[in-house]
Amino acid sequence: MENTPSQEYINAICELYNDTYDDRVENTCPPTAGNSPCTPGEDWAPEQCAEHKSLSGFQCELQKKGFSLSTSRIKKIFITGGCWTTARSRKIQELYSRYISEGLQPGAAVNRIAAELKISKVSVSVNLPYSSVVYKLEERSSNARRCERYRAKRKASGGVQ
Repeated sequence: MENTPSQEYINAICELYNDTYDDRVENTCPPTAGNSPCTPGEDWAPEQCAEHKSLSGFQCELQKKGFSLSTSRIKKIFITGGCWTTARSRKIQELYSRYISEGLQPGAAVNRIAAELKISKVSVSVNLPYSSVVYKLEERSSNARRCERYRAKRKASGGVQ
């Protein structure tokens, strides 16, 4: 099972970002959404627009400080730390809580959500906080597969783990 970061680590990364993203209170797309059209949240008022660092921009800042994290992991840390929320993440978390309370196993809940929302299981997992995440899914991100190949090559060549 993948190591879950400590609460101190999550807090430290969130503090470095020094911002929050909540699509309910401003007229901005998530900093990962590019130029796609946005629908303001219910609490949004005109002239209430914020500029946020993109996840990839923040990833570059972290690399300069010695942290090597994928944008998916950064987003998951933000969700866990409470400084990132979108309609999708809220919907996924609500469905996950409902299905778990109905007695579904975590993996089955992730599968059901992915099918219901027509998204990948990895997308479901990324939008769940660390305490609720399901690891070792059959469907993994391209970055996770690339990391696994890299580790296997290093191990085969006698490199340091």
